[in-house]
Parts: sequence; C-alpha cells; structure tokens
Amino acid sequence: MNSGLSRIVFRLGKLNSTRLRGCFKSHPFSTNAAALQTQEKDPLHEGNNLLKTPSRGVLEIYGDDTVKFLQGMITNNMTRIASGGEGLFTAFLAPNGRVLYDAFVYPKPQGTDTSPMFLIECSAEATRDLMRHIKKYILRSKVKIQDVSEEYHVWSLWGPKSDLTENRVLEEVAKIRCKDTRYPGFGSRVLLPADKAFPVPPDFKELPSEEYTIRRILHGVPEGSDFFVGSSLPLESNFDYMNGIDFRKGCYVGQELTIRTHHTGVVRKRIVPVQITPEADLSTAPSSPDLAQIQVDRDVKLALAQPGQDVVIDGAKTSRNNGKFCGGIHNIGLALIRLETVRKPDIRFIMRASDDKLMNVRPTIPTWWPLD
Repeated sequence: MNSGLSRIVFRLGKLNSTRLRGCFKSHPFSTNAAALQTQEKDPLHEGNNLLKTPSRGVLEIYGDDTVKFLQGMITNNMTRIASGGEGLFTAFLAPNGRVLYDAFVYPKPQGTDTSPMFLIECSAEATRDLMRHIKKYILRSKVKIQDVSEEYHVWSLWGPKSDLTENRVLEEVAKIRCKDTRYPGFGSRVLLPADKAFPVPPDFKELPSEEYTIRRILHGVPEGSDFFVGSSLPLESNFDYMNGIDFRKGCYVGQELTIRTHHTGVVRKRIVPVQITPEADLSTAPSSPDLAQIQVDRDVKLALAQPGQDVVIDGAKTSRNNGKFCGGIHNIGLALIRLETVRKPDIRFIMRASDDKLMNVRPTIPTWWPLD
C-alpha cells in the first residue's frame, strides 16, 4: 500500500473509531453467545460431540520474520497469537481485495530458543495453491514453509463441555487448538498428530465426518470451496460476521477494498443457507425468512448443481438479481444472494441441477447474524 493511501486509511480508522467500537459491542458473539450455544439446528448435533474434520490440509510456516510476514498477508491480527496461545480464523486475499483462501492459523509450541512456528489449516484442495501464494511474497523474508498435511488430523468439538480450558482430559490432548469463532457456540478445533488417537471423553459422542458439513451449512457457515476464489469479497463472504477480519490492524494484501467496503457499510450480497427441493415439490414460502430456518433430510439424495451455478428469480426479465450456488449436501446448501431479494417472501428462486432438472431454492437469514 502506498504512503498516501496508508494515510487515508489511517484517518478513516481514526474518524470511525467510536463507530467501530460500537459495532464490535453490538455483535451477537458478545451478547447472545450463551443463549446461542445450545441452539443446534438438528437433534443429532445436540449435546457434547466431536468428529474428524473432513478434507483439511496443514502448512507449517516458521522463521524469524514469520509473525511480521503473516501480519502483512492475512485479514486478522497476528499480534494476538505472536506469543502463543490459541489460533484464529482468517483469510488470504488477492491484491484487489478478493477472497483467495480461508484458514485457521495456530501457534505451534516450541522451545524458548527456537524461531516462531505456526500451522496454517486450510481446505485440502487449496493447500498447494495457498503454499504457492505465500511463497510468492516471501522474497528475502526469513520465512520457510512446508506441507505437513500428512502429519495432522483436524478435530471439531462442540457442546456444553467442549471448553478445552475446563476439560482436563481434552486440555491434555489439545496442545494446538482454537475456538471456532465463525458462529457463537460453534465449538473448538484441535490439531492432533496423525499417529495419535483422540481420546473420546465418556460424555461425548463421535459423529461421522459428514455431520461437520451438515452442521456448518445449517448454521450458514461457508468454508473452502464455498467461496468463489478470486471474485468473492470478504464481507459478502461473511468474514466480518465470522470474526475473520480485524478492521483496526495495519496494512495487509487486499486491505484497501476491504476497509473501504466496511466504512461505506454497503454490502448488497451475502452467503446464506438455502433449502433445496425438486421443482415439483413447491411449497409456500414462509412470511419471514429470518424465522424460516432450513432442515436437513439425510435420506434425500439430490443431484445438486455445481458451485457457481446461477440461482435465478423465477420469472425475472433481467439477470441483475441472480445469485450463485456455493455448494451443498442432501437438501441443504449455501448460496450468494442479494439480501434485498431474500427478505421478499413473494420471490421464488430456482436453479438448474447437474441432471438439468429445475430445483427450488429457498434462502434464509441465519438467526445469529447482527440485527439491521
């Protein structure tokens, strides 16, 4: 970022510091977290649960300049974990401010005489591209990076007893961990060496890995291939709602457009959960999308559309309000939709599935989003 633009961003931040503090205070993570903790969308997900998170890759990055280097690469604030502790959720952006990769960054415990070391957890299919992206910016920085995906498994835990600091059995195992802040009550994540079994506490149940995808879609949490690489904006992708952006940190790749969008306060589209049904099964849309939460039917096997497929308004004469399908499972999914259309109950959305049949798509507003 050039010096002139840096001064503009600094002044904007200074002028809006009060507004930013208010925004953070009103976020539901701080006000309703306890109540939302138990609000699971499916009975199978209630109680204390854990599972092995599917399709995740891990990069190891280390060297004397690692903290400074990552601070200039990611949307969240590396100073929070520079001295250790739990990891954080973040994004890597392109120079034009578009989303490239979502990730979790964890401090890796080391001896006192070693250089800083961190683990970057990302989508398995994005691991190689993310490493190539990072290497492009290393230049003369004292930073090294390698793929260690085969050495770790990622576990997800949630429920009333999933606080790792209060569960002695889990705390002994969870040396590399973080709270999953993308949704209030979403639980914790643990990186465990691949050669170690996760000791399941007696009051926990282990679920199939597929339930991880089902649960996060039900809550409206996008991940990995749900983002349109190189075209999605961070705020359209809900990184602000998911605590993946620190708007008060210094410069990083892609910051200009992100901070400008934040200060204007105009986000016309967002990724939302959607209910998917065959066209023949047309039901009346609920009067309020805020109350019409989606439900999964595990017996349904639909030929869902490919990511990027248009989600269109039935009968519309223009493609201006078209959305994009992000991905899904069974009869639920995520889609990038214009918010003004989601809030109109008389609008019907459709998309063409992979078998060329039309399907109904009903978007909803997650209950944990901040109120307008």
